[in-house]
Amino acid sequence: MRRWFAVAAVAVVLAAAGCTAGSGTDRDLTGSWSMIGPAVPFRPASGVCHEHLPADGSLETYRPVPCAELHLTETFAIRTAPDAPVPPTPGSAQGREAYEQCARRADAFLGGPWREARIGVRVFWPSRAGWRGGARWYRCDVTETDADGLADRSRSGSLAGALRGASPLRLGCFEPRVSGETVRAMAAVPCTKPHRAEFVGLWTAPEVSYAALNADRTDSARGCRSAIARYTGVPDDNEVQYRTGWISYQPSRAEWQYGERRVRCFLWFRDRKLTRSMRDAGPTALPVR
Repeated sequence: MRRWFAVAAVAVVLAAAGCTAGSGTDRDLTGSWSMIGPAVPFRPASGVCHEHLPADGSLETYRPVPCAELHLTETFAIRTAPDAPVPPTPGSAQGREAYEQCARRADAFLGGPWREARIGVRVFWPSRAGWRGGARWYRCDVTETDADGLADRSRSGSLAGALRGASPLRLGCFEPRVSGETVRAMAAVPCTKPHRAEFVGLWTAPEVSYAALNADRTDSARGCRSAIARYTGVPDDNEVQYRTGWISYQPSRAEWQYGERRVRCFLWFRDRKLTRSMRDAGPTALPVR
């Protein structure tokens, strides 16, 4: 809007000068006016927060707020995007590379591994109109999430360094609410309080379709049982399934398209309450039943 006002002001001066030509005024009007430079594409800022998760990173949806205020997501990096005809899609090679760059830098920003915490990494691109106008960036954001990583939570305060030391955002012990074979909720509790589930680590899923990952739980069972064995210090064999059950949380569909392959694994008891962590507990604490 200010640029249009500036152009209008120049037009008025030129018209007035034309009316007074020959009156002794300086007719070289270009010497006292600087040329207006080319339009600069919108580029968002890092170190700001946002109340909502937008569909894209367009100027129209850009409403940053101080991170001390209630917000849903926080921008921690702005990266230069590769040139392409349109903004990269999540499933493209360029989209996956951008997500990996954001995911790698998130650990440094947070002060710890975000995949082992109630944290999600989000990538935002310019709108198609902005891309056509020359915008070449992508936005790396982090959000606080539920234990499954699928639901984002509003919070106050920056997440910078939030995973340094003992952080409440780190995945630990939980009291799950299970209906049949479906986990309805996971309430975080101190490991010294009664609980039936505990985060044990990550399993990396293979390069299969998202539908195949959901349809066949065999790989998830095998991967999480190995994670349980490593975490608890029991033999990684077929008897792990008789020591404890397991719960897994896989990436969302959008994360899967971006190339995220981590699966979060939890040991779980249907009918046994624990009041301690099972880290390195060994076979005695987890007998074959």
